[in-house]
Amino acid sequence: MKQSTDKAQASPTKQFFVSMLTRDISLDDAILDLLDNCLDGAMRIADGDEVDYSKHFVKIKLAKDQFSIEDNCGGIPRDVAKNYAFKMGREPDDDRDSDTETIGMYGVGMKRAIFKMGRNALVRTRHDNDTFEVPITSEWLEAKNWDPLPINEPTKASEKLPQPGTRITVKDLYEGVARHFENEAFENKVRTAISEHFTMFLQCGLKVELNDKPVEPVRVEVLVSTREDGPAPFVFRKIIDGVVVSITVGRNTSHALGNEEDEDAGFERDRSSATAGWTVLCNDRAVIVGDKSRLTGWGDGIPLYHPQFAIITGIIEFRSKRADKLPVTTTKRALDTSSNVWLESLVKMKEGMRIWIDYTNQWKNQASSEQQQARHWEDARPMPLGKAIEAVAQRKAAKRTDEEGIEFNPKKNKVLPEPPSKTPSSRRVTFSKPAEEIRLVGKALLDDENAKPGDVGEKAFDLALAKAKKRGG
Repeated sequence: MKQSTDKAQASPTKQFFVSMLTRDISLDDAILDLLDNCLDGAMRIADGDEVDYSKHFVKIKLAKDQFSIEDNCGGIPRDVAKNYAFKMGREPDDDRDSDTETIGMYGVGMKRAIFKMGRNALVRTRHDNDTFEVPITSEWLEAKNWDPLPINEPTKASEKLPQPGTRITVKDLYEGVARHFENEAFENKVRTAISEHFTMFLQCGLKVELNDKPVEPVRVEVLVSTREDGPAPFVFRKIIDGVVVSITVGRNTSHALGNEEDEDAGFERDRSSATAGWTVLCNDRAVIVGDKSRLTGWGDGIPLYHPQFAIITGIIEFRSKRADKLPVTTTKRALDTSSNVWLESLVKMKEGMRIWIDYTNQWKNQASSEQQQARHWEDARPMPLGKAIEAVAQRKAAKRTDEEGIEFNPKKNKVLPEPPSKTPSSRRVTFSKPAEEIRLVGKALLDDENAKPGDVGEKAFDLALAKAKKRGG
């Protein structure tokens, strides 16, 4: 067949590309993406050395008329701005992060976040003493062609940033975005997301402000005794497919000890830990925090999560300089559960969970269990994943599998406290009655028609018990 000189266009339209790029990311995830870029900048200027995050800040402002994020994390070099930073995707020769533990893979985070929010944006940056700015305008977005973005020089002294870093401002916000940004509930949602997702960086001194208020980290920790034979968490570390996988499962700082409680006693509200369940980290970013679903193994060969397990916290971290090897999606806050490294790790996650589920079952309904256990745990200290593994690795019973690998099973090494009796010393009595009847009995027995059903039932039982003892005597 004779080849024609005609050509069929195969490039994406700008409107389609921008629409599809932003469709599958939430507004709060887009903000986190920009914060992630700040941290990548701090890592790049460290040039392989350990980053001192206490020297860096990120300031985020949400308002109904504009969004801004500013950092002092080194800024964008001019050659990177010209050749890489504003391209829609990452070129094969862009190896800037080949020696950095980041989780960015595709080079779309900054652009996607800007497109998600509004029609006009300005990226002003300073690298060393070189300050310039790149506007992304509604005219450019509406144009059919993909013309290069202009790089402008500052004309006023006030336009120069005081130190190396980047400031991104987005204006002409979309209506829905503007409504979110002036909503206090959305601000609180973003604050919580930052405190969870970047908890490790915040604990290392990174200063993040949201609308002029500092963000505090959510601490995900397990208790570790300082004694060689003291209670300790399950610990496992191994290199899987080039990824360093670290796992710990143990007791958190919640004082709930697996006792069955009446719902009206406020068990979930007062006693459960916010970080119970699984927290998954990828290169220090928390992908999920306190997951209690089948996603992390609950109900898959082990029991579904129940308030009895509120003392159990599991932490798993994946570390690699190859971001594409990490079990995380492009939103950076969802897991790729089909990856081999995740599936192999899940086996060990469940192993640790079974140990601690058995532990809570042993102490279930034991009288005075709080006081009994307190004696065993009195010298235990809350530790994040790295420090917990470090502390347990010092024990003689810790099994070293290779240069990186380590494993410690607290059940096999008999360091977890056991109750004095395997037989529960108390049992739960449960029944239901019409609310009006409970109020009548509450008024009669406790002189309080609004007394909690559990208190009414306990008082009624005590009276019946006293009567039974009197007859028996």
